[in-house]
Amino acid sequence: MARKRSILAALDFGSQRVSVLIGRRNARGVEIIGVGSAPSRGIKAGRVCELERTTQPLSVALAEAEHMAGTEVHQVIVSVSGDHVQGTNSQGVVAIDNGEVSARAARKVIEAAQAVPLPVDHKILHVLCREYAVDGQSGVSDPVGLSGVRLEANLHVVSACDSALGNLVKACNKAGLSVSDMIVSPLSAAEAVLDPDEDEKELGVAVVDIGAGTVDLAMYSQGSAVHTCVLPVAGLHITRDLARCLETSMNEAETLKKRHGAALASLVEKSNCVEVSGVGGRDPRTVSCRLVAEIIQPRLEEIFESVLDTILRSGYGEMLDCGVVLCGGTAMMPGIAELGAQVLGMPVRVGEPVGIEGLVDEIDDPSWAAAAGLLRGLREEDLSDPLRPSLGARILPQWVWRKWKELA
Repeated sequence: MARKRSILAALDFGSQRVSVLIGRRNARGVEIIGVGSAPSRGIKAGRVCELERTTQPLSVALAEAEHMAGTEVHQVIVSVSGDHVQGTNSQGVVAIDNGEVSARAARKVIEAAQAVPLPVDHKILHVLCREYAVDGQSGVSDPVGLSGVRLEANLHVVSACDSALGNLVKACNKAGLSVSDMIVSPLSAAEAVLDPDEDEKELGVAVVDIGAGTVDLAMYSQGSAVHTCVLPVAGLHITRDLARCLETSMNEAETLKKRHGAALASLVEKSNCVEVSGVGGRDPRTVSCRLVAEIIQPRLEEIFESVLDTILRSGYGEMLDCGVVLCGGTAMMPGIAELGAQVLGMPVRVGEPVGIEGLVDEIDDPSWAAAAGLLRGLREEDLSDPLRPSLGARILPQWVWRKWKELA
């Protein structure tokens, strides 16, 4: 039984790739022992659009990871993306009985704060406690035992479309898997690429995961998530631009983007050329790699402008002292950090999964961030407490859950 509980599996549904990671918990964290992936066909912008075409690549990726790990898995933690993901900040207030904060009062104020209006067909996935305040004194992480008359809690509540979540679960069930937890991609990607020893979350940072179908954004300030959202424009738009402008197929355009693409046209020599196959029986032709970059750069600028607009509208733009960390498949493009810094007007770096052991070479690029983050943050006490929160939620510190367990 203990052996089975030490094996963890993570599943990232992407618009271009289904990724499966199998990890084994050890004294230092999680060691990756199995990696599998397959081209995705049934996912569009984070949502399941064809159930069978979603299940087939999942089965292939799962079999590959299980073969590498030498073990079978039957439960997975699943990442959730799509423009239906929504983050909201809320506040709860309760009176403190007997002049001292109890664990019951901490529970009550969290329940009050998470009573936020949700869109139709939405359910809450994560309730992230940012801070408490006692009699106006903010920045309190553990209020139990403090004297006062008024207790406040500031939360970040993340919700997602219930039907979209249900379709992800159906795809997993058809592949013989049950879903143990669901975590939104912006938070899992941030878990993978932000090093806790660097204090980026404390100083203020935005994680931008540029995938094929969506851009996932998570913003942190003073150690907590303050804004999460998903934008419906990403890498596939670049591929379509190349296919249309160069009159080639989507597959050829995707290969061209990965092998010869660049975010800044100025980085590419004019003399560098590549042969591009035609469609509909047209002959292949030779095009300049500079032209490829000139097609890519405007679309990337548009993506960064959308990110900047979202950051500014969030109200937390001036708090991002550490700037932006990029991840996702598109973040592997040469020059993307430089272009991002130009458009966003702040420091930008490309992030890869950190704090991972085992098959590190298999996942040492930004495209594995969301999948790696599903496993990286798991702790032994998360699975041992029957009243635990969602693994990805980190709703409250463990002392609160221990108190709640005593009160139950």
